[in-house]
Amino acid sequence: MVKTPEPRRTAPKGATAPVVAVIAIVSLCVGFYAGMVFQNSRGPETAAQVPAGQAPGDQGMAAQIASAEAETRAHPEDPAVWTHLGNLYFDSDQPEKSVTAYEKSLALQPGNPNVLTDQGVMFRKMGAFDQALACFDKAIAADPGHIIANYNKSIVLLHDKNDLPGALAALETLAAKNPKAILPGGQSVAEVIEDLKSGPNGQAGQGGQAGQGVPGGLPGQNGGPGFLR
Repeated sequence: MVKTPEPRRTAPKGATAPVVAVIAIVSLCVGFYAGMVFQNSRGPETAAQVPAGQAPGDQGMAAQIASAEAETRAHPEDPAVWTHLGNLYFDSDQPEKSVTAYEKSLALQPGNPNVLTDQGVMFRKMGAFDQALACFDKAIAADPGHIIANYNKSIVLLHDKNDLPGALAALETLAAKNPKAILPGGQSVAEVIEDLKSGPNGQAGQGGQAGQGVPGGLPGQNGGPGFLR
């Protein structure tokens, strides 16, 4: 099975509203989606990862989750405590619980683009690609220049929906709002758009199942690197 990029977060550690992005070095039949990564908008990877095959987190993570769950019972009207719980479920690879916690946060603080973006990543982890895109669209509606939401949308369209023109449109929308945007891979949005458009044959949008020709074994839906903070 072809592996696709794994979602990651984007806000600084300790932030109450994390965000998510994707970075993948992607080679298409017709070109290269150079430098793209599903990356955490929090910056360098610092979150503890849960080893494959291990229960959701070690004792430290389990204790953090238990404490956060207690906080939601004590302060159920505080969106920040639900966001924090969602983050912990995110980091311990429990997407269904994470989505539910983020939904509680959004019910109390609608339209938070960072929470919507992280929720979209968790929907993607569950294989619910349309729901992931809906979350990214809501985040973009709240903050049209949101780099990570636009970027993640382009990745889901490219890898999961086999929609290269749609991925290009998402990046071009970002470029119109924020022409100097630097994406998680370090490239400008303009450079990535050009990479997608040029390809070996100087054209985009042809041939190939999404995700074909991916070098280096990108992290997949069911494995690979954990999430960034």
